[in-house]
Amino acid sequence: MSETAAASAPATSGNLGPGFDCLGLAIGIRCTVEARIADDWSVRYHGENRPAPGRGSKPLVAAHFAVGERPLAMDVYNEIPFGKGLGSSAAAFVAGAAAALRAVGEDALPDRVYRIAMELEGHPDQVAAAVYGGLTLIPAEGLPHRIPIHPSLRPVIGMPATELPTMKARAVLEGTFPRDVVVRSLSRVTALTTGLITGDPEMLAAAHGDEIHEEPRAKISPEVSELIDVAKSAGALHAARSGAGPSVLALTTVDSTERVVRAFKEYGVEAITPRVEPTGLI
Repeated sequence: MSETAAASAPATSGNLGPGFDCLGLAIGIRCTVEARIADDWSVRYHGENRPAPGRGSKPLVAAHFAVGERPLAMDVYNEIPFGKGLGSSAAAFVAGAAAALRAVGEDALPDRVYRIAMELEGHPDQVAAAVYGGLTLIPAEGLPHRIPIHPSLRPVIGMPATELPTMKARAVLEGTFPRDVVVRSLSRVTALTTGLITGDPEMLAAAHGDEIHEEPRAKISPEVSELIDVAKSAGALHAARSGAGPSVLALTTVDSTERVVRAFKEYGVEAITPRVEPTGLI
């Protein structure tokens, strides 16, 4: 039997409100993939968090893309909920590609894995955070950059029981936007980035009200807008749709974390408090 190689990537929250496809945050729940050379391709999920039938092939797809025709047997240990806007696809592609490369004796360098996963996933914000960890910025050209996030900010995730496929969430977006919408969006993403770095409550408050992706998606998942309001009313400095949703990311401080958790639970959704994950692909 060949030796087993492993790789792990974190869950992510993309967009963070107005940072559509440009900002991503790694959070401390992970997908781990083990791979070994075998006679045939196979994938097996372990634990409670498994995909629906026919939806668990992403690690295999990434492996095949990364190493070609050499068959691999893969085992997946996944903590990331599916269909919740927490980057389960990005993490599966990243961990799957890296484990496959290691299984055939190649280096899983972060930049290489990022390019592979981007070809498959197509959402740079979540792929970047899964590979590099922490808070990542996607420039118009070149590779992602890590930027600092203020240590006082603590994520709280509110997760409705419903799922929202990314393709459905993308389908409602407009192709072009009026100039005034673009200008407001630029102002909001500037405020958001400043607030994430400094922890300034006023800057984070000025980042609310995204019109590029959150407003159109409110029509297909109105509970997300309600959850954002719930989080802010409970003291969150910022709250936004996590990726495509339907989960909501709330940024809190030590003084407001428990209030936001309680408010989410009283609304009737699951609430988790993962840390900002400084480590991406391992």
